[in-house]
Amino acid sequence: MEYVVNNTNLLYPKEKTLFELFTESVTKYPDNTALTFHHVSYTYTELNQTVNRLTRELLKQGAGKGVVIGLALDRCAEMVVSLLAILKSGSIYVPLDPEYPKDRIEFMLDDSSARILLTSQKYKGHFASNTREILIEDALVASKDHPADEPEKTVTGADLAYILYTSGSTGKPKGVQIAHHSLVNVMLSLQKQPGIKPGERMLAVATISFDIAGVDLYLPLSSGAEIVLADSITAKDGRALLDIVRTQNINILQATPYTWRMMLEVGWDEYLPLTVFTGGEALAKDLAERLIPRSKAVWNMYGPTETTIYSIIKHITDANDITIGWPVANTQVYILDEEKNNLTNGEIGEIYIGGDGVARGYLNRPELNAERFIDNPFTPGEKIYRTGDLAKIKPDGDIVYLGRIDHQVKVRGYRIELGEIEHNLGKQEGIKQAVVIAREDTPGIPRLVAYLVLESGQIGIPDKTDLDKWDKALLDVLPEYMVPDDYVLLDVIPSTPNGKIDRKALPKPDYSHINRDGEYLAPRTSNEQLVAGIWEDMMGLEKVSIFDNFFQLGGRSLVAVKIMARLEQETGKRLPLATLFEYSTVEKLASRLEIDAEAITWESLVPIKPRGSKMPLYIVHGAGLNVLLFNALAMNMDDEQPVYGLQAKGLNGIDEPLDVMEEIAANYVDEIINHDPVGPYAVAGYSLGGLIAYEMAKQMLAMGKDVKMLAMFDTYADQTQKFDSPLKRFVDNAWLLVKQIAYTPVLFAQDPARTIEYKSREIGRRIKKLFKNVLPADKKEGFSAYTDDIHERSLAAQKNYLLTPVNIAIELFRAKKKTFYMNDFKYLGWKPFALKGVHVHDIPGEHNTIFAPPNDKEFAQVLQKCLDEAAAGKSSKG
Repeated sequence: MEYVVNNTNLLYPKEKTLFELFTESVTKYPDNTALTFHHVSYTYTELNQTVNRLTRELLKQGAGKGVVIGLALDRCAEMVVSLLAILKSGSIYVPLDPEYPKDRIEFMLDDSSARILLTSQKYKGHFASNTREILIEDALVASKDHPADEPEKTVTGADLAYILYTSGSTGKPKGVQIAHHSLVNVMLSLQKQPGIKPGERMLAVATISFDIAGVDLYLPLSSGAEIVLADSITAKDGRALLDIVRTQNINILQATPYTWRMMLEVGWDEYLPLTVFTGGEALAKDLAERLIPRSKAVWNMYGPTETTIYSIIKHITDANDITIGWPVANTQVYILDEEKNNLTNGEIGEIYIGGDGVARGYLNRPELNAERFIDNPFTPGEKIYRTGDLAKIKPDGDIVYLGRIDHQVKVRGYRIELGEIEHNLGKQEGIKQAVVIAREDTPGIPRLVAYLVLESGQIGIPDKTDLDKWDKALLDVLPEYMVPDDYVLLDVIPSTPNGKIDRKALPKPDYSHINRDGEYLAPRTSNEQLVAGIWEDMMGLEKVSIFDNFFQLGGRSLVAVKIMARLEQETGKRLPLATLFEYSTVEKLASRLEIDAEAITWESLVPIKPRGSKMPLYIVHGAGLNVLLFNALAMNMDDEQPVYGLQAKGLNGIDEPLDVMEEIAANYVDEIINHDPVGPYAVAGYSLGGLIAYEMAKQMLAMGKDVKMLAMFDTYADQTQKFDSPLKRFVDNAWLLVKQIAYTPVLFAQDPARTIEYKSREIGRRIKKLFKNVLPADKKEGFSAYTDDIHERSLAAQKNYLLTPVNIAIELFRAKKKTFYMNDFKYLGWKPFALKGVHVHDIPGEHNTIFAPPNDKEFAQVLQKCLDEAAAGKSSKG
């Protein structure tokens, strides 16, 4: 079987470079369209001439053989021109998606020893590095004076084409070094299977920092076909992608299963003459069932970055028989056990890949190279790459992918391949998707948990009849110890931005329905004793059961801050306040502390009340930064009303906080769209969060998203004074202070005690600000230190944010009780900026108590009515 599977040798021009495949297409198909981006298009001749001129300009500015050049451009035609020009100059490119975190990009530039950074005016000076910065706008203007003929070729197929960084298991990205000949081999192989014809159109959606972008760009250009390049916003929008495929005669589209699901969910129900490439994640049976009848062909593509994009491919015609197929040309695949024995009899082992696609190794990582790029035991003198993936070979030679080897676990002494359980669950009627993990929520008691998405849409705890049916089906093919202990039904399996399953985000099962009797149960472990003791101390309670719920005990934001700060002090582990939504009992929170600090993940999007069939509501944090105070509001809304919160980035004390309003909003929009790509959307913000929500709605509308409701929870439209003259700022601030002082008697008459409290605190804050360089600073550590830092940066973002009118209505939830003077008590300053009007809803309480009981109940009723009307397309009137 080994000989048959690996009989892939095929002569190809190993000495050729990747760009020579492009120049050959120029000669054969000079008038074919090579590249289209929006309303700009290039023929092969036009593209080649533009590339050649830019190549000469780059050579003039220091490019050349072996020179590493970082490329940080938004998705545009110039991005493709730049990639080809860098390759033709003999240089090595490092693809940098500008949407990636700034510090990650700076690490890549530094680690790769990049000499040049080719970027745009938009990102001028944005990245701190030791590179020479060249702006593409300037380079293209200067290049017009250069000849358009072919520059001298200085590299061969053995030289490097790019260094592409992938995520490292330690959090440190790894630079994978790929040679020209490896890319030439895979392009020529893919030209034959799945195949591409001159003149065909391939829609390119992958970010250049994802290796599959190489197929998006170089497969068409090596074949006389056309790249239709999607911008970064369109690439994330299933509806927009489907429209392009329908209306622009797209022949081929390569995407992850996540993107294919997005397109199906927005109404793709007809046949399209489209060849589907699906890769980056395992192809599920239900997805194949939907794609096969709707497309011309479905190809399942497998391959790690370290073996040059794709190593194994398969034309899928039967959703009940999904494999990754056979190796591409000049590629050898072995399924090996721990002793490196070749398993050709259908046993499960690890995938090792050899051949011409194997990378030169990781840059500057000799220890990791020794671990992952090992000597080939079957072909002396060559290397094979250890993928960390599990598979087996079927009798017909097809390779069946079974997940990651780090998903191979030991439970009760048995070694278990989770992928095999998932594979068999996925065959069961009514199951759309299955993910299995081993959890140890109770220390020393590991349990197998299956997370399922059902065709019926049922979520929560499965019916007993279904449980019995699944258990019986698994016992027919698996030993008893491989049958899951628990099942959790989800509406969607969580995924990363690249469309891969996010196993860390899978929720803890609710074990309470199994054994809880509602009676007091004393702490059993040291962590339960620690948590219960802190709750009793901080909340003034005499005795807390391990099943007591934080919110049912009356827990609120302020006490949560104190509890988490104390837990950090005692354990050294930082947990987000939002942890309390999912781990709201002593037992659950104590089990969370068992997790290694590195395994604790942080996201801005927090599921406060994720279940329900209604249009979800996303609420942005206020100046307090966390979203805990929205819990009571959410719990008083309809049972079918999902509510999510958005907490500030950096609350873990690790991530860099953001201080630009547009960037803060973009971060939150990205998380919302990754969670729900389709919409419609309802966005709200409290206090400072209202300004963030306003910018979010503005960005979402620009993307073509359906924003049904934008709500302000007692947010004043503070316009920046950044662009005012010093004199105007002084006059405006002085006049405001006079009016604030003059209004104080009115506030005092309404509530003397509250007015004195508020004014005293405000005066103290102003004095402290005035003398901040004289008075000794309060020493703050841990939780307080990084929350103060985020707060200061958020205020800086607010101070510099320019409000501009948006074609949207605002639902303004205005606190009835006033605690300070405002220039506009009626609309809180929003009238000029909401072009479709401001609808005012008065809610009980003052600014800081609108979420506190009993105000939360009335607030929830008013908000729910408003949400329901917005979802139904009605205009709400306050």
